[in-house]
Amino acid sequence: MTRPAAAANPIIEVHGVSKRYRLAEVEEVWALRGVDLTIYEGEFLSIMGPSGSGKSTLFNQIGALDIPTEGRVLFLGQSIFDMTESQQAWFRCHKIGYIFQTFNLVPVMSALQNVMLPMIFAGTAQEEAEGRAAAILERVKLGHRLHHKPFELSGGQQQRVAVARALANQPTVILADEPTGNLDSHTGREIVELLRELNTGEGVTVVCSTHDPKMLHASDRVCWIRDGRLERIVSGEQFRLETMAAGDAQD
Repeated sequence: MTRPAAAANPIIEVHGVSKRYRLAEVEEVWALRGVDLTIYEGEFLSIMGPSGSGKSTLFNQIGALDIPTEGRVLFLGQSIFDMTESQQAWFRCHKIGYIFQTFNLVPVMSALQNVMLPMIFAGTAQEEAEGRAAAILERVKLGHRLHHKPFELSGGQQQRVAVARALANQPTVILADEPTGNLDSHTGREIVELLRELNTGEGVTVVCSTHDPKMLHASDRVCWIRDGRLERIVSGEQFRLETMAAGDAQD
Protein backbone atom coordinates (compact mmCIF):
# COMPACT_ATOMS: atom_id res chain seq x y z
CA MET A 1 0.00 0.00 0.00
CA THR A 2 1.33 3.42 -0.96
CA ARG A 3 2.04 5.62 2.02
CA PRO A 4 0.66 9.20 1.87
CA ALA A 5 3.99 10.97 1.40
CA ALA A 6 2.43 14.35 2.10
CA ALA A 7 1.63 13.21 5.64
CA ALA A 8 5.27 12.37 6.35
CA ASN A 9 8.06 14.74 7.30
CA PRO A 10 10.46 15.98 4.61
CA ILE A 11 13.94 14.53 4.99
CA ILE A 12 15.59 15.96 1.85
CA GLU A 13 14.48 19.14 0.09
CA VAL A 14 15.93 20.17 -3.26
CA HIS A 15 15.29 23.81 -4.08
CA GLY A 16 16.04 25.25 -7.52
CA VAL A 17 19.12 23.09 -8.04
CA SER A 18 21.02 23.60 -11.28
CA LYS A 19 24.39 22.16 -12.25
CA ARG A 20 26.61 23.45 -15.04
CA TYR A 21 29.68 21.69 -16.39
CA ARG A 22 32.27 23.33 -18.62
CA LEU A 23 33.49 20.94 -21.33
CA ALA A 24 35.74 23.52 -22.91
CA GLU A 25 36.56 27.15 -22.35
CA VAL A 26 33.45 28.28 -24.23
CA GLU A 27 31.17 25.23 -24.06
CA GLU A 28 28.73 24.76 -21.18
CA VAL A 29 26.41 21.86 -20.38
CA TRP A 30 23.57 22.25 -17.89
CA ALA A 31 23.06 18.80 -16.36
CA LEU A 32 20.31 20.09 -14.03
CA ARG A 33 18.01 23.02 -14.60
CA GLY A 34 16.15 24.32 -11.56
CA VAL A 35 15.08 21.03 -9.98
CA ASP A 36 12.67 21.16 -7.04
CA LEU A 37 12.00 17.91 -5.18
CA THR A 38 10.93 16.93 -1.67
CA ILE A 39 11.77 13.46 -0.38
CA TYR A 40 9.88 12.27 2.69
CA GLU A 41 11.04 10.22 5.64
CA GLY A 42 10.55 6.51 5.11
CA GLU A 43 9.49 6.60 1.48
CA PHE A 44 10.72 4.56 -1.47
CA LEU A 45 11.26 6.97 -4.35
CA SER A 46 12.38 6.02 -7.86
CA ILE A 47 13.78 8.45 -10.41
CA MET A 48 13.74 7.47 -14.07
CA GLY A 49 14.89 9.13 -17.26
CA PRO A 50 17.00 8.51 -20.37
CA SER A 51 20.77 8.37 -20.30
CA GLY A 52 22.19 11.86 -19.79
CA SER A 53 18.94 13.18 -18.30
CA GLY A 54 20.62 14.29 -15.06
CA LYS A 55 19.72 11.42 -12.72
CA SER A 56 23.27 10.74 -11.53
CA THR A 57 24.00 14.45 -11.22
CA LEU A 58 20.92 14.88 -9.03
CA PHE A 59 22.10 11.95 -6.89
CA ASN A 60 25.48 13.62 -6.46
CA GLN A 61 23.82 16.79 -5.17
CA ILE A 62 21.54 14.91 -2.77
CA GLY A 63 24.46 12.87 -1.42
CA ALA A 64 26.80 15.86 -1.07
CA LEU A 65 29.21 14.35 -3.61
CA ASP A 66 29.09 17.46 -5.80
CA ILE A 67 28.19 21.12 -5.31
CA PRO A 68 25.33 22.65 -7.31
CA THR A 69 25.96 25.70 -9.46
CA GLU A 70 22.71 27.17 -8.17
CA GLY A 71 20.14 26.20 -5.56
CA ARG A 72 20.11 24.48 -2.18
CA VAL A 73 19.76 20.97 -0.79
CA LEU A 74 18.43 20.63 2.76
CA PHE A 75 18.72 17.57 5.00
CA LEU A 76 16.21 17.75 7.87
CA GLY A 77 16.07 21.49 7.31
CA GLN A 78 19.83 22.12 7.24
CA SER A 79 21.62 23.15 4.05
CA ILE A 80 24.25 20.50 3.38
CA PHE A 81 26.34 22.92 1.35
CA ASP A 82 26.51 25.39 4.23
CA MET A 83 28.25 22.69 6.26
CA THR A 84 32.01 22.70 6.72
CA GLU A 85 34.03 20.07 4.84
CA SER A 86 34.33 17.96 7.98
CA GLN A 87 30.57 18.21 8.60
CA GLN A 88 29.88 17.15 5.02
CA ALA A 89 32.25 14.20 5.41
CA TRP A 90 30.42 13.16 8.59
CA PHE A 91 27.08 13.53 6.79
CA ARG A 92 28.22 11.32 3.89
CA CYS A 93 29.64 8.73 6.28
CA HIS A 94 26.76 8.51 8.76
CA LYS A 95 23.57 9.67 7.08
CA ILE A 96 23.82 8.42 3.49
CA GLY A 97 24.40 4.88 2.25
CA TYR A 98 25.51 4.66 -1.39
CA ILE A 99 24.83 1.72 -3.74
CA PHE A 100 26.31 1.79 -7.25
CA GLN A 101 25.43 -0.12 -10.43
CA THR A 102 29.02 -1.33 -10.77
CA PHE A 103 29.19 -2.40 -7.09
CA ASN A 104 32.46 -0.44 -6.47
CA LEU A 105 33.84 -3.07 -4.10
CA VAL A 106 37.55 -3.08 -3.24
CA PRO A 107 38.79 -6.15 -5.18
CA VAL A 108 41.60 -7.13 -2.79
CA MET A 109 39.29 -7.06 0.24
CA SER A 110 36.91 -9.77 1.41
CA ALA A 111 33.17 -9.18 1.71
CA LEU A 112 33.66 -8.67 5.45
CA GLN A 113 36.47 -6.13 4.94
CA ASN A 114 34.47 -4.22 2.32
CA VAL A 115 31.57 -3.81 4.75
CA MET A 116 33.89 -2.90 7.62
CA LEU A 117 35.55 -0.11 5.60
CA PRO A 118 32.95 2.65 6.20
CA MET A 119 32.94 1.78 9.90
CA ILE A 120 36.72 2.07 10.11
CA PHE A 121 36.52 5.47 8.39
CA ALA A 122 33.91 6.45 11.00
CA GLY A 123 36.31 5.55 13.81
CA THR A 124 34.67 2.30 14.91
CA ALA A 125 37.00 -0.07 16.78
CA GLN A 126 38.23 -3.03 14.73
CA GLU A 127 36.55 -5.71 16.81
CA GLU A 128 33.21 -3.92 16.89
CA ALA A 129 33.36 -3.21 13.14
CA GLU A 130 34.07 -6.87 12.40
CA GLY A 131 31.15 -8.04 14.50
CA ARG A 132 28.72 -5.53 13.02
CA ALA A 133 29.87 -6.25 9.46
CA ALA A 134 29.40 -9.99 9.94
CA ALA A 135 25.90 -9.39 11.34
CA ILE A 136 24.93 -7.20 8.38
CA LEU A 137 26.24 -9.75 5.87
CA GLU A 138 24.24 -12.43 7.66
CA ARG A 139 21.21 -10.19 7.33
CA VAL A 140 21.64 -9.98 3.54
CA LYS A 141 22.10 -13.77 3.39
CA LEU A 142 25.87 -13.75 2.89
CA GLY A 143 26.95 -15.06 6.27
CA HIS A 144 28.59 -17.98 4.46
CA ARG A 145 30.64 -15.69 2.19
CA LEU A 146 32.35 -13.42 4.73
CA HIS A 147 35.89 -14.13 3.58
CA HIS A 148 35.28 -14.34 -0.17
CA LYS A 149 36.69 -11.59 -2.38
CA PRO A 150 34.50 -9.94 -5.03
CA PHE A 151 35.86 -12.08 -7.90
CA GLU A 152 34.73 -15.16 -5.97
CA LEU A 153 31.14 -13.90 -5.76
CA SER A 154 28.33 -13.75 -8.30
CA GLY A 155 27.01 -10.40 -9.48
CA GLY A 156 24.02 -10.68 -7.17
CA GLN A 157 26.23 -11.55 -4.22
CA GLN A 158 28.49 -8.59 -4.97
CA GLN A 159 25.48 -6.29 -5.00
CA ARG A 160 24.37 -7.74 -1.67
CA VAL A 161 27.81 -6.89 -0.29
CA ALA A 162 27.32 -3.37 -1.68
CA VAL A 163 23.94 -3.14 0.08
CA ALA A 164 25.55 -4.38 3.31
CA ARG A 165 28.30 -1.78 2.96
CA ALA A 166 25.67 0.94 2.46
CA LEU A 167 24.10 -0.14 5.76
CA ALA A 168 27.40 -0.17 7.65
CA ASN A 169 26.89 3.06 9.59
CA GLN A 170 23.11 2.80 9.92
CA PRO A 171 22.25 5.53 7.39
CA THR A 172 19.00 7.43 7.30
CA VAL A 173 18.89 7.47 3.49
CA ILE A 174 20.07 4.95 0.90
CA LEU A 175 20.91 6.32 -2.56
CA ALA A 176 20.89 3.47 -5.08
CA ASP A 177 22.08 4.31 -8.60
CA GLU A 178 20.75 1.63 -11.01
CA PRO A 179 21.22 -1.09 -8.35
CA THR A 180 19.79 -3.83 -10.56
CA GLY A 181 21.27 -2.60 -13.85
CA ASN A 182 23.98 -5.29 -14.07
CA LEU A 183 21.88 -8.16 -12.69
CA ASP A 184 19.64 -10.81 -14.23
CA SER A 185 15.91 -10.50 -13.60
CA HIS A 186 15.77 -13.06 -10.77
CA THR A 187 18.71 -11.55 -8.89
CA GLY A 188 17.39 -8.06 -9.57
CA ARG A 189 14.10 -9.03 -7.98
CA GLU A 190 15.95 -10.21 -4.87
CA ILE A 191 17.72 -6.84 -4.57
CA VAL A 192 14.42 -4.97 -5.00
CA GLU A 193 12.85 -7.11 -2.27
CA LEU A 194 15.84 -6.52 0.01
CA LEU A 195 15.69 -2.74 -0.42
CA ARG A 196 11.93 -2.73 0.07
CA GLU A 197 12.32 -4.82 3.23
CA LEU A 198 14.82 -2.31 4.62
CA ASN A 199 12.44 0.49 3.69
CA THR A 200 9.22 -0.92 5.14
CA GLY A 201 10.75 -2.88 8.00
CA GLU A 202 13.21 -0.33 9.32
CA GLY A 203 11.98 2.96 7.90
CA VAL A 204 15.10 3.63 5.83
CA THR A 205 14.39 6.19 3.10
CA VAL A 206 15.36 4.70 -0.28
CA VAL A 207 15.97 6.80 -3.40
CA CYS A 208 16.69 4.83 -6.58
CA SER A 209 17.75 5.79 -10.06
CA THR A 210 16.30 3.04 -12.22
CA HIS A 211 14.62 1.81 -15.39
CA ASP A 212 13.78 -1.54 -13.82
CA PRO A 213 9.98 -2.16 -13.84
CA LYS A 214 10.32 -4.25 -10.66
CA MET A 215 11.88 -1.32 -8.83
CA LEU A 216 9.36 1.15 -10.23
CA HIS A 217 6.40 -1.03 -9.23
CA ALA A 218 7.77 -1.29 -5.67
CA SER A 219 8.00 2.50 -5.31
CA ASP A 220 5.85 4.88 -3.30
CA ARG A 221 6.45 7.60 -5.90
CA VAL A 222 8.01 7.70 -9.36
CA CYS A 223 9.71 10.79 -10.83
CA TRP A 224 10.62 11.45 -14.45
CA ILE A 225 13.64 13.62 -15.26
CA ARG A 226 14.57 14.74 -18.76
CA ASP A 227 17.14 17.25 -20.01
CA GLY A 228 17.94 18.22 -16.44
CA ARG A 229 14.35 19.07 -15.54
CA LEU A 230 11.93 17.19 -13.31
CA GLU A 231 9.00 16.58 -15.64
CA ARG A 232 6.50 14.63 -13.60
CA ILE A 233 5.91 12.87 -10.27
CA VAL A 234 3.18 10.28 -9.65
CA SER A 235 2.32 7.98 -6.77
CA GLY A 236 3.35 4.36 -7.05
CA GLU A 237 -0.33 3.42 -7.23
CA GLN A 238 -0.90 5.81 -10.14
CA PHE A 239 2.20 4.46 -11.90
CA ARG A 240 0.95 0.89 -11.55
CA LEU A 241 -2.49 1.85 -12.88
CA GLU A 242 -0.96 3.64 -15.87
CA THR A 243 1.30 0.68 -16.59
CA MET A 244 -1.67 -1.70 -16.50
CA ALA A 245 -3.68 0.60 -18.78
CA ALA A 246 -0.79 0.79 -21.25
CA GLY A 247 -0.52 -3.00 -21.25
CA ASP A 248 -4.26 -3.37 -21.88
CA ALA A 249 -4.07 -0.85 -24.75
CA GLN A 250 -1.30 -2.87 -26.40
CA ASP A 251 -3.38 -6.05 -26.13
